[in-house]
Amino acid sequence: MNAPRRAAPAALLCLTLAAAASGCTSGPGPGPEKGAIVLATGSDLSSSGVRQDLILDWEKRTGRTVRIVELPDTADGQRSQLLAAGQSGNSGYDVLNIDVAWTAEFAEAGIIRPWGEELDADFLDSVVKTADHNGKVWGVPFNTDAGLLFYRKDILHDYGYDRPPSNWGELKNVAGQVADAYNRAGTGRRMYGMVAQLRPYEGLTVNTLESAWANGGDPDAVSFTKGEQVGALQQGVADVKDRLDSIMPHEATTMDETESRRWFADGRALFMRNWPVEYASVAEKLTPGVQFDVAQLPGRPTDGKRMSVLGGQNLAIAADSSHPEGARQLIEALTGPSSERCLLERGFAATRDSAYRPAAKAPDCSLPPGDAQRGEHGATRPPARWPDQEPPYTRTLYAALRAAEPRPRSAHYQTFSKVVQIRVSEYLGSRGGTAIADALAKEADEALSGRR
Repeated sequence: MNAPRRAAPAALLCLTLAAAASGCTSGPGPGPEKGAIVLATGSDLSSSGVRQDLILDWEKRTGRTVRIVELPDTADGQRSQLLAAGQSGNSGYDVLNIDVAWTAEFAEAGIIRPWGEELDADFLDSVVKTADHNGKVWGVPFNTDAGLLFYRKDILHDYGYDRPPSNWGELKNVAGQVADAYNRAGTGRRMYGMVAQLRPYEGLTVNTLESAWANGGDPDAVSFTKGEQVGALQQGVADVKDRLDSIMPHEATTMDETESRRWFADGRALFMRNWPVEYASVAEKLTPGVQFDVAQLPGRPTDGKRMSVLGGQNLAIAADSSHPEGARQLIEALTGPSSERCLLERGFAATRDSAYRPAAKAPDCSLPPGDAQRGEHGATRPPARWPDQEPPYTRTLYAALRAAEPRPRSAHYQTFSKVVQIRVSEYLGSRGGTAIADALAKEADEALSGRR
């Protein structure tokens, strides 16, 4: 989540910088090298190693050394390790790469220190919200994310549809009709109407929130038990189950981002809700713009508004950093306009408006020569898929990001998310379904307020 954000499947590639003599560890260790800036982070999901290359460039320009600390594979594991290390008061970290949903929790736990100034106006308004807690800025947006609708452009066209559905009701109808006709024709393996991330993890929370918002829910509401929020939540959860029972495979309840992408790329689903970071992997099997394409998520039937949960990560200075000034300089470099443009060109969603409106001469975002092209365990990284240009989905992504909304900003968000995962998963597995909105709304409010 990555995006919502999503869970990170592997640790960030270790810097293979012989000249810089940087190390790579699996935990805080006895302490950082003298003068080294220690960055705790998850993996580079772009597969192009762009974040590693940006760090290498900063090292070359400043003469400073950055040491990467590998965090666990999962988002829960990363959060737990960072919290435990930070609360010890001697983490050994300087910069933390944190999920956007953790800002409030880490700020109140004293794990990160305030940034000390307002973010400049170039950052997208939606992502600025994720760095704020109680009127203070606690980090700088590094990479962001918004859910997109992937669709089989070729198959839809063959059955008379030249544009993706505009709302979720239309999607269900089109998906059912086209998948049924396709399967009756016997042209390949069985195709389902849609896949999404419905395994009981953060992805299920994200899909639930997006469905509630599509039914009139207010992303800024402070309670799920008041007014229209209850109805939006009830209808949102019911819609997820309805799609599961009608156009999705039962296996969707075990799917995460990677597994749902495999189903879509293998020709087993007509539509897929997923993050743009999966685009390049789909493009390895299907031709972009011909066999598949992406659009914003379907909109509300009332006003057509299209909303996605905002994903991504922010960079923050550890409260017990031994090199706060160096940490600040590194963060400023990694989140500057040129860096954000390079992040966009090589697989991430950039956090700055200027990245989507490039100047006449864009920065050189190609892979540097030598050791920097070597990935984990010495494997050669693939080149940028779209060198020196924006990815094909950029205009769609930009529109989606501007309309995206953060998840509930609470220090108790993780408890809230667990409540949603448990209750909605139980509901999706029930036969015929039972009304859960009132109980879910009550438990969600209790979680967000810290009463659970």
